[in-house]
Amino acid sequence: MQANPRTVDALFNSQCRYVVPMFQRLYVWGENPQWSTLWEDIAEKAALRREGKKSNPHYLGALIVEGVKPSSAREVTRLLVIDGQQRLTTLQILLCAFRDFAKSQGWTSLERKANRYLENPDADVMEKPEEEIFKIWPTVLNREIFSNIVKAGSKVAVEEAYPLTRMKYKRRPELRSPLVEAYLYFYDRIDQWTSSAVAESGKPAEECVFSLLQAIQQDFCVVEIALSDGDDSQEIFYSLNSQGRPLSQSDLLRSLIFMRAEKEHEDRDALFADFWGAFETTYWSTEVKRGGRTYTRLDLALRHFLTVKTGDLIDARRVNEDYRRWIASSPPPYPSVRAELTDFTRYTTAFQGLDADFAGARSSDIGRVLQDFDVSTAIPLVLFLRLEAGLSPEQLADNIELVQSFIVRRALLGEENKEYNKLFVEVAASLRGVDAPEVSVALAAKLLSGGGTTRTWPSDERVIEAAIRDSVYDRLKAPALRIILERLELSLRGKKSEQDAVEPGLQIEHVMPRSWAANWLLQGEKIEPLHMSVPYLLDAEQSDLAMAVRARNSAVNSLGNLTLLNKYLNPAASNGGFSLKCEEYRHSVLRLNRHFDGKTEWDEQAIRARGKVMGEAICKIWPRPQIVAAEAPVLEQALEG
Repeated sequence: MQANPRTVDALFNSQCRYVVPMFQRLYVWGENPQWSTLWEDIAEKAALRREGKKSNPHYLGALIVEGVKPSSAREVTRLLVIDGQQRLTTLQILLCAFRDFAKSQGWTSLERKANRYLENPDADVMEKPEEEIFKIWPTVLNREIFSNIVKAGSKVAVEEAYPLTRMKYKRRPELRSPLVEAYLYFYDRIDQWTSSAVAESGKPAEECVFSLLQAIQQDFCVVEIALSDGDDSQEIFYSLNSQGRPLSQSDLLRSLIFMRAEKEHEDRDALFADFWGAFETTYWSTEVKRGGRTYTRLDLALRHFLTVKTGDLIDARRVNEDYRRWIASSPPPYPSVRAELTDFTRYTTAFQGLDADFAGARSSDIGRVLQDFDVSTAIPLVLFLRLEAGLSPEQLADNIELVQSFIVRRALLGEENKEYNKLFVEVAASLRGVDAPEVSVALAAKLLSGGGTTRTWPSDERVIEAAIRDSVYDRLKAPALRIILERLELSLRGKKSEQDAVEPGLQIEHVMPRSWAANWLLQGEKIEPLHMSVPYLLDAEQSDLAMAVRARNSAVNSLGNLTLLNKYLNPAASNGGFSLKCEEYRHSVLRLNRHFDGKTEWDEQAIRARGKVMGEAICKIWPRPQIVAAEAPVLEQALEG
């Protein structure tokens, strides 16, 4: 590693180009504090030069570069910018504004001199002249705007290419690229400074502006640190960025991938266009909460990808470190960076399918089940089954149903899910190497082998008992409960029904309302709302009635008392009596609501009876398999895994 001070003149006056790797962030500097501070320093140095006074060089910070072996004798010397791209790009935009201002005034010599700092000569002998002509080549998403600004040649042309636009009803115009704003900022400052300098000094404008260029050329330096072959540029990049805004795990992955692509002479632009460009979107950069922490969607997809590939539970804070170790293992997981990104893209596509907007999706869609039951920890297992297990569509559907059964049954009983992150990773790892036809047996065996409150796959008896007696309305969130009711509805329709989906947006309805006191008698008596809410306030001699109130309050929130209605029927039924409810239910096309046809009473006994029927149906919809003796070898293999 060699460190040397370099003036702006020394940086840009030689035949070379500074390439900003794709792992770097976009250009983000703004007027305050970066542009305004730099301009104040430039104006101060120029004033000293105009007055013939000496000044010490002003250091702008470090510039860390790494030389890259040229691909041909025609290629212009290429230096990768490991750190310092923001200040380097700003200097180029400043010099471009200076050149165009000089051109507008007809100062040909100043224009030509400034242009030497922007463009490399002899484009006709370059390997890639459209790229190598520029002294700096920004990261992909900045390149078009940067090159357009440099090639525009005037402020008017830049403003025409990037005009201010105003959206209807918005008071402020839409934001333009910081590169455009930087160019216009410096152009205007140079114009204003020139007028002031001429008025103050009485000297010709061109002479004043020449002192400004001299200040930029000679009075501003960077400490250029050139890395040697033994230096780890990735590690240096991480260290330099650790004190600023924290790099996300996907930022670090981008660094790792494109640094390797650079060194292995793979076409980095093609890799970006074919793969990584798709991740530079709002969807993938949006932050979501998981387990009390916030991650970008791309970070989550990366973590799930690595979890499946390694079979290990990956710490969210160490994803990149573990990825680096895995990708460097022997033999390497992939023959090239392109193969690596091809596989990663398969996973991100599948992940996006599990993370979509499931409004109106089928209740059997595993993505909707994971979302509505809040079990994103099962995503690695689902990804493994979809992408690694070699399953046919029919086999995949069978295995997904097993995962759903495990999740739904445990949720219905209120079982703990705190170990799901470990459990589903272990299950996926146990299936690696199992032949496709035997995966369902191995999966069932592994899920059945768990014990305690954290891993048991509830039996039919427990499910039915929970459906009869438990307050599932309070236990489950509405989306999860709605899935259960929708699947019950579909099970009633049978295979001959024309419809195999439930109308989206249905609301959960209590047949006997939660505020039942107004229209529902209990033991032939009308209960006061206060006593319904606080049964112990009833007189001592009414203890039996108090117990009945508590029993009814519990039954009201059990599964047997719940159904689905559309938003138009639900308000009409509301807290009315059972006869009014039945009138409303007759308008419903749902088979769930045909249960009430011809009924004249609805009480705790009727609720328990319907709950039992629904519990039995749930056991058929989401069956818990039994492992038979013939499948014992697969069971042993799964348990050993």
